[in-house]
Amino acid sequence: MKLYLSSYRIPETKSLQDLLEKPLDETTVALIPNAKDYYSELAWKYKVQSYVDYFQNFGMTVNVVDLREYDNSEPLSNELRKSDLIWAAGGNTFCLRYEMKRSGFEGCIRELLTEGKVYGGDSAGALVAGVSLRGIEKADIPEFASKVLPDGLGLVPYMILPHLGNPEFTQAMEHARLLNKQSPIIELTDTQAVIFMDNEHRVVEGEIEVQLE
Repeated sequence: MKLYLSSYRIPETKSLQDLLEKPLDETTVALIPNAKDYYSELAWKYKVQSYVDYFQNFGMTVNVVDLREYDNSEPLSNELRKSDLIWAAGGNTFCLRYEMKRSGFEGCIRELLTEGKVYGGDSAGALVAGVSLRGIEKADIPEFASKVLPDGLGLVPYMILPHLGNPEFTQAMEHARLLNKQSPIIELTDTQAVIFMDNEHRVVEGEIEVQLE
C-alpha cells in the first residue's frame, strides 16, 4: 500500500516519484475534487482548474474524477484504474468524505491500492485517509456536507492532522488532539508530507510556497 499525504500539494517530489516508480511527467493522475463541492459551480470550476494546472506544470496527465457522477464502486473503480495516482484535493473534509462513501469510492480504494495504485491527498485529502475526522469541525463546516461522517477511510491506523503551526488551524488541531487521545496522530506542517509504504512510514520535508484555498 502506497500513500503520499501532505498539508499542501506536493512539497517534496522525489518521494512521490519513488512511490510511482516513474517520473511525474510520465504519470496520469485521477484528481478527486469533491472537497470543493461547497463552492458555487463557477468557483468550483476555478478551484479545480487551479489543481489541474498545478499537476500539469509537472508534466502530469490529469483526469478529473467527480465522485458526484458515480453511484457505485464498479464504474468508478474502472475509471480510477486508468491512472497511476489517485489524488484527493483539499477543501472541506466532510464534503469529500461524504462523496467517498456515497459514490462507492471507499469500497474500491483498498483494492486499487493492492493493485499498486498510489493514493495521494493534501489537507482534507490527507485527513480522510486516516481513522478519524473528529475535531475537524473547528476548521471546516460540517453542514456543507449532505451527511456528516466522523470517521476517515482508515487506510492508515493514524489520525492525519495537517497544518501544524499554521495559526488558522491552531484551534482545530487542539480540539482534534483532545477528542482523539486514544488514536495515534501524525501532525504535518504546511511543507511536510508523510509517506506510507506497506507497514512503514516516514515524514519528508519540502520547500514550497503555501497558498491555502
